[in-house]
Amino acid sequence: MKIAVLPFNASEGTKPAYGRQFAAFACEQLRAQADADMNAVSFLTQIPDESGQQRMAFVNIPSLLDYAQIKDLFEQAEVALVQDGLLTEEEGVFSVTVRFHGSESPEPIRTEQFSFPREELFQNLHKLIKILAETGAVELPESLAGETMEFGTNQADAFLNFLEGFDALNYIQQANGMVAREFSPEGPINSLLASAEADPDFEGAYHVLVQLCRQCATHRIGTFELLDQALQTLTRLHPKEFGAFFGLGEIHQPYNPGKAAEFFEKAVSLKPDDPTLLARLGMAQMQVGMPVNAERNFRKAMAMEDDEKPSADLLAQVLSQTGRAHEVPPLWKSQVEANPQNSNAHAKYAIALIQAGNPEQGERAFETALETLEDNTVIKRYYAPLLRQKEEFDRAMDFYEDVLDIAPNDVQVLIEYAQTLEAADRLFEVPNVLKTILGSNPDPNTRANTLARLIELEQPKRVETVENARQKMEEGDFQGAQRELRPMKNWLGDYWKMWFLLAAANNQTEQYVDAEEAARHALELYPGCEPAFGELANALTGQGKHEEAYQLMRFAASGNPTSLPLHLNLGLAARRAGHTDEARTMARQIREALAQDPNRGQFEPILDEMER
Repeated sequence: MKIAVLPFNASEGTKPAYGRQFAAFACEQLRAQADADMNAVSFLTQIPDESGQQRMAFVNIPSLLDYAQIKDLFEQAEVALVQDGLLTEEEGVFSVTVRFHGSESPEPIRTEQFSFPREELFQNLHKLIKILAETGAVELPESLAGETMEFGTNQADAFLNFLEGFDALNYIQQANGMVAREFSPEGPINSLLASAEADPDFEGAYHVLVQLCRQCATHRIGTFELLDQALQTLTRLHPKEFGAFFGLGEIHQPYNPGKAAEFFEKAVSLKPDDPTLLARLGMAQMQVGMPVNAERNFRKAMAMEDDEKPSADLLAQVLSQTGRAHEVPPLWKSQVEANPQNSNAHAKYAIALIQAGNPEQGERAFETALETLEDNTVIKRYYAPLLRQKEEFDRAMDFYEDVLDIAPNDVQVLIEYAQTLEAADRLFEVPNVLKTILGSNPDPNTRANTLARLIELEQPKRVETVENARQKMEEGDFQGAQRELRPMKNWLGDYWKMWFLLAAANNQTEQYVDAEEAARHALELYPGCEPAFGELANALTGQGKHEEAYQLMRFAASGNPTSLPLHLNLGLAARRAGHTDEARTMARQIREALAQDPNRGQFEPILDEMER
């Protein structure tokens, strides 16, 4: 029986996180331990923020659902049973109403109501599991069938705090970081810290807090200081656990790789047999100019890895960057000898020979691999670009076509195939390939650039007008560029380059409202266009919308945590919006990251402004 488990709605004054997680907990226990065919459903909705970005928010209705809100699940998800309910907490006492609906009637087939104090939480969560199993005809395994079950802690408040933190982690993951602006991780983080402090043996609180901090750092949710303090507290609570040290390494690495290396090294000392930790330590050491240490750790990681040896790529980078490119081919040759059917190792061996200045040997390695491998598709995929470079277009296209026979929607291969067709003066075939790319559900940025190239091929006269506008802008004739571009809004609405240039021209002539509109169009088409974020921020700043510009740049920087221009713009936006502490912190972190950069002087005026 396929079952959908909806979150319990929470009445006024009751934390919605409890309602979502009580229902999800029962569902996940049965799915994991009894192999039940059921899934927890989340009520997430899209909401636009002030910058026009679509964000996700949980929906909570403080009452039981109408049947009309449930019945679509029977048709859309083809479920046989739906559970929903209502949770209320008053003065430390929970009241639960749990209902079950079948597809035959709007009336529930079963309703259960019961109340319990906080200290009886565990018995009643177990009761929820048994009610769901009984109604859904799920046979309980021994671990769930008795009078008690494992929760990881025997303290009800510790478990409730854990559920609140876990709910926040689940939210960020489901929203892919696009959480509502008003969401703050401070409450959930503090709840998890309280859980970990109340019961130091409760592993769930520790691991979820580490993951929550890592997710917040990835998506720039909350402040660096909040995450750093939480993880530092965990290291004091559990000094022999590696996870918090690893998390500290991750959040420090974009700004202070030296400090990150110290944290990764501590994590490795606590778990020395983890190749992933060794690899991350080596990467941080490379960032701070410690290639000998990095090489040693990459080699240690390789010794622990399976046949694919993911750290071999990192070791190859170290060797190349330290003037030892001649040592890279033997590295991959040893992998070929260890497994002659490892097609990736064959390809990397051939490429390494070429990069080491031995193109003829590299070609021979490719040819040998074509003959040796039972499946040589990977070799054709990586040999084709070299053949294109040598202008052996026919053979390159044959190889690309063979790869596409196996993977017809491989977007990167399609892109390279289109480029090869262009190089071979077969432009008439390129539009169909570009249309295939567009029909293969590429990421938005690839889609934007593919569509732009298609427009350039199919509408050359109109694109020529955009190019004329670009030349006028280079000459400082911004009004002339505007005159060229404005008529194109009706003809080239899907061409991101036109909108970007129009935004830049409008900003230069201080027409900030029009610049904002054009920049938003550019980002709708090409959401990864870093310069367009800059133009939109300038347009907002020109209108005095400093907080909106700040929020925009926070979003942009979260999507590209290693982009120095975006982080510099974010720091400026933070300063102008009055977030002086954050701007100063960012300036300090950027200075630390640029300490070894010989060109760091050019950024000093910007950093000085951030620190004012």
